[in-house]
Amino acid sequence: MAVQRYGFIFKAPGMQFLTHNGRLESDTFAATLCGVASVEEAVMVAQELLTRHVQLIELCGAFTEAEVEQIRIAIDDRIPVAAVQHSPDTQQRLQQSTD
Repeated sequence: MAVQRYGFIFKAPGMQFLTHNGRLESDTFAATLCGVASVEEAVMVAQELLTRHVQLIELCGAFTEAEVEQIRIAIDDRIPVAAVQHSPDTQQRLQQSTD
């Protein structure tokens, strides 16, 4: 049976890819979980996830629409990038916590 591979990128203050990451695996599912503090780091992580043959990247945290697009462009839209959408109030609070 084929293994479904996913990448999850969480953007939050104080996160660092080298220390905030992990993997979940089963016979049919593999997920790489990565914490980042900036969109620049998220771009590097997304490019790394491509080399791990993930089939979907899910962005969580305070990613703006422009940052999501920046990540899509960085990986040449080779795989889908989905982002959790928050209400404007929640998005503003998340963005303030990362500034």
